[in-house]
Amino acid sequence: MKRYLPLAMTMVLAITANGCSRAPNIEIVGSYFPGWMISLVVGIILTGISHTILRQKGLVHEVGHPALIYPSMVTLFTCVIWLLFFA
Repeated sequence: MKRYLPLAMTMVLAITANGCSRAPNIEIVGSYFPGWMISLVVGIILTGISHTILRQKGLVHEVGHPALIYPSMVTLFTCVIWLLFFA
């Protein structure tokens, strides 16, 4: 049993590393950008738009502490954009 442990661990590592094969690259003006950068920029822009909408509706003080809400919104929008376009 002990003899097969290194082989089993190597196989598990090889199987789990299969998802790390490559990052999605997008060509923009001749330069390749990772998809997560584009998703992050879009997430920041969508958070700014949602802040503007909340401010116009008078709900900025109702949603919670800005130090928690806005980074969470950026993360939410970034992950949703990533899943919709790159996953």
